[in-house]
Amino acid sequence: MKKRLVTALGISLVTWASFSGAAERVGDFALIDNQGTFHHMGWYDDQQAIVLMVQANGANEVRDNIAALLQLRDQYQDQGVVFMLLNPGLQTDRSSVSEELQNLGVDLPVLMDDAQLVAETLGVSHLGEAVIYDPRSFEVVYRGPVQEHLGQALEHFLAGAEVRSVAASGKSIDFPVLSAHQDNTPSYVNEVAPIIAENCARCHRAGGIAPFALDSSLAAQGWSPMIREVVMTRRMPPGQIDNKVGHAIENEMNLSDAEMQTLIHWVDAGSPVDGGNDPLAALTWPESKWSHGEPDLVVEIEPQTIPATGIVDYLDIPVDLGLEKDVWVRGSEIVPGDPTVMHHVITTVVPPEGMRDPRELLMEMINSLPEERAQQIRATLFAAAASGQRPDMNEILQMLGPDVDLGILLGGSSDPDQASIAGYAPGTASSMYPEGVGGLLRAGSTLSLQMHYTTSGRETVDRTQIGVYFYPEGEIPAERMSGGVGNSFSIAIPAQDKDYAMEISTVVPEDAYIYSLMPHMHFRGKRMDFTAVYPDGSEELLLSVPNYSFNWQLTHKLEEPFLVPAGTHIVARGAFDNSSQNPYNPDPDSAVYWGEQSWEEMFMGFYNWKVADQGGE
Repeated sequence: MKKRLVTALGISLVTWASFSGAAERVGDFALIDNQGTFHHMGWYDDQQAIVLMVQANGANEVRDNIAALLQLRDQYQDQGVVFMLLNPGLQTDRSSVSEELQNLGVDLPVLMDDAQLVAETLGVSHLGEAVIYDPRSFEVVYRGPVQEHLGQALEHFLAGAEVRSVAASGKSIDFPVLSAHQDNTPSYVNEVAPIIAENCARCHRAGGIAPFALDSSLAAQGWSPMIREVVMTRRMPPGQIDNKVGHAIENEMNLSDAEMQTLIHWVDAGSPVDGGNDPLAALTWPESKWSHGEPDLVVEIEPQTIPATGIVDYLDIPVDLGLEKDVWVRGSEIVPGDPTVMHHVITTVVPPEGMRDPRELLMEMINSLPEERAQQIRATLFAAAASGQRPDMNEILQMLGPDVDLGILLGGSSDPDQASIAGYAPGTASSMYPEGVGGLLRAGSTLSLQMHYTTSGRETVDRTQIGVYFYPEGEIPAERMSGGVGNSFSIAIPAQDKDYAMEISTVVPEDAYIYSLMPHMHFRGKRMDFTAVYPDGSEELLLSVPNYSFNWQLTHKLEEPFLVPAGTHIVARGAFDNSSQNPYNPDPDSAVYWGEQSWEEMFMGFYNWKVADQGGE
């Protein structure tokens, strides 16, 4: 099917190149820069304008214009103008782009448009070309050369005067995928529907957790403007990770560059439907709500009535498992009764003898240390008690050093055999051990559930269930899974701080295979990445989550478990956005401190690893 691809603005690239009239709305978008930082244009709506100049390694057009661009940056950055560069997929190696900028003495971020979709949308066509983009209206107000014209265009725009674009010169940008799709619009049946079926339809279906269903060609056409927006802003799929760096993730929920190109070009062509059959309408879903088949044990949680509006406090619910004999667990899953209101469930296994008092555990840990270190910690605790103040737990944990298994203090078990039970958050509902790995649930064990609900505008009753899968009776798995928790209690985020950075480190005490990593913050969480710092001082990036979302508490499973030596530190580095630019921020004018409630904050990393030597042959 041959059709000329028409952009969302109804203008061809040829017309873009000679554009000289009024501003044109091109929509919102987001990209990751050469340093791995996420830039969402809507986040900059407190600024007057964003200036983007097209960059490519070795381009004379960039070298000729960069001095003029930096001079304009120095002149206008205090007037609410943000300056960046844009690499339109001509280089995808970020390190080479960073090296190019260093050689040029340039400190501007380079937005890496590997799929070329932003360059297409902005209508740029030449190296060294610049655009002025209004992040409040999502309009391109100028397109053209940097020298002689960009400064005048900025002056006119900030003064509210007419801005006219100027035809650009220099080397043309090649858009091979766009050219191919101009001649052959992506096929709904063969290309578009399979992408939606694989990446969207499981949530966007009747009874799914998404707010609307993508279960037919008509639905895909009707929601096509929304599809374009969420793909261009990287809001959906909600994978959050930067899949161009770190280790490959097994349960990654990101689109590839090719998949994004197919969806956007199909929408821009008017979302045509070809063929007589409809792959989305033909999709079927398992009748069972359990992802791994019927569980060996189904735990019914007491029904919870959730009001239509308001704030629902965290619920702490004890659950008797009714186990009369020990069982070895191979996995578990949580199925929410009403996924529209269930935000998360945190499960803690309580052994038959009950949970240890964390104060007793802390004192045991202190007493196990060399006496000089132990005495220093005791003195700090005594001084806090004598002054009537609570001790600074972050200071105490730092004094304890890497000897402490923080997970035990936070409700974990000191029993290496004890099983863990899955938690729940959108995108994460089940936890299955690898083959031959398991954990023990002793007779008389119970669960302690922390359940968090959010209201949806209608009253509902949630009947959540937990399914547990056992190993066959008499079969004892040979290995155990363990892990660690990094946590900081010393959180004090100033009001209106856009990028409050923090860092925590967690030691891996023995040679171990890393299986998964999970960041945890609340509404103000912005980004987090995880780096392995080895005993010899070398470092390796494991995972980057540059666009963290509290709404999707995802456990990121490595495609291949990764062996690290004893003494390796997993360093989590991240930041909070406590400003008015954060649309989820409940109160940007208040400082924020550590706390369990969503409007307070946490800075945590959760890690699953399997000790390499477990005494086997």
